[in-house]
Amino acid sequence: MRPEPSPWPRLADAWWVYVLGGAALVLYPIGLITRLRCGSGGCAGSALRLFDPDSVGGLPRLFISCLFLGVCALGWVGRLRSEGRARAWWTGIAAIGAALALAKLVSAHSVAKRSEPGPTLVVGILLTGLVLAALMLGGRRWGVGGARPIVVALGAYAAAALGLDAVTTAIEAAQAHAGELSAAAATFVEELGEALAALFVVVSVRWNLPAPAGSRGVVHASGVLQDARSVHNTPEAGVEPGGGDGGQASRQQ
Repeated sequence: MRPEPSPWPRLADAWWVYVLGGAALVLYPIGLITRLRCGSGGCAGSALRLFDPDSVGGLPRLFISCLFLGVCALGWVGRLRSEGRARAWWTGIAAIGAALALAKLVSAHSVAKRSEPGPTLVVGILLTGLVLAALMLGGRRWGVGGARPIVVALGAYAAAALGLDAVTTAIEAAQAHAGELSAAAATFVEELGEALAALFVVVSVRWNLPAPAGSRGVVHASGVLQDARSVHNTPEAGVEPGGGDGGQASRQQ
C-alpha cells in the first residue's frame, strides 16, 4: 500500500516560500535596528525612510505590497482557469489582492487610525467579516474547491493586521510616555507578523489554484501517446488501434 503524500510540496516546488520567509526574517530585524539607531540621531534620514517598517515607501511596506500583488496575479490566473460563476470568485480574490497592496503601500489604515482609532478598528472588523463571509458562501455555492483554505488565510492576515495593531496601540496607550524601544519593538512585532501572514495568503492561493484546462479530466490510457495539441489519444508507433494482442489474434483466425 502506497503511503499518503505529504500535504506540503517538495522543496523543488516550494523553494520560493522559504526564500520569501527568509527575506522577511532578515528585512524586519534590520528595520528594527535601523529605527533604534536612527531614533537617537545615529544615521541619515534616508536610511530610516528605507528600512523603517512604518515608513511609507520603505522596503518593509513594499515587501508586503509585493506579496499582495502576487495574490492579485494568482487570482487572475485562477479566473482564467475557471468556468462559470467560479470566475467571479477568483476575480474577487484578484481585486482583494490589489486593494490590500495599494492600502499597504499608502498606509491607509495607519492614516485613518491616527484620526479615529476606535471607529477605524470597528469598520475594519465589520468589513473583514463581510468580505470573508461572502467569499466563503460564494465558494461553496459556486463549487470553488480551494475556497476554504484561502478564506482561512485571509482571516489569519486580517487577525494579524487588525489584532496586532490593536494590541500595540493599547500597550502604547497604557504607558504614560512610550519609549523609543517599546514603540520600535511593538511596530516590529506588528509588521513582521503581518508580513508572515501575507506570505501565508500567497502560499494558500498558490496551492489552491484550479488545474489548467488541458490537464483536467484527461486519462492517459496505456499503450498510447498524448497529443500535446489536443486531448485525443494517439496510438503508439507499431500498435494498431485494435490493440497489440487483439490485432494479432484476429489475423491468425
